[in-house]
Amino acid sequence: MHMILCSDSSAVREAVAVCFGNQVDRLTVCDSGMELLAAVRTLEADLVVLDLGTHGLGGLLLVSAVEELAPGLPILAVSASANVDARPVVQKGIPHVVLGAERDGEMQALLAQLTGRRAAALGRRVPMIEALAARTSTQAPK
Repeated sequence: MHMILCSDSSAVREAVAVCFGNQVDRLTVCDSGMELLAAVRTLEADLVVLDLGTHGLGGLLLVSAVEELAPGLPILAVSASANVDARPVVQKGIPHVVLGAERDGEMQALLAQLTGRRAAALGRRVPMIEALAARTSTQAPK
């Protein structure tokens, strides 16, 4: 799986790397929204992870631009703290997760859901994601 991560925070980059671990075959890291848009325009990716705390272009503007450049490309919004107002992005239908060890299960489930949909739309099988989705769907809710 190729993931594009847009974040200018080393803490967010590390948290995403820990959470996704070996599920990512290729990672493209962008320090700004402009870099993200260039990457989305030129690279074939399976998922965009957008840190809403990244300086520069706003999250809602970036989500709209990514959707315009790469229709159907899954986007996951993340933030390092609950202080970030994610409502505009969530209202647009983009899932949002506050990073933290206690939230890793939620992040894993969203990853499986988003990338599984993308693979199905492209007619590809992603065994690692299918296994993760099966594992997370059989776990009892807390």
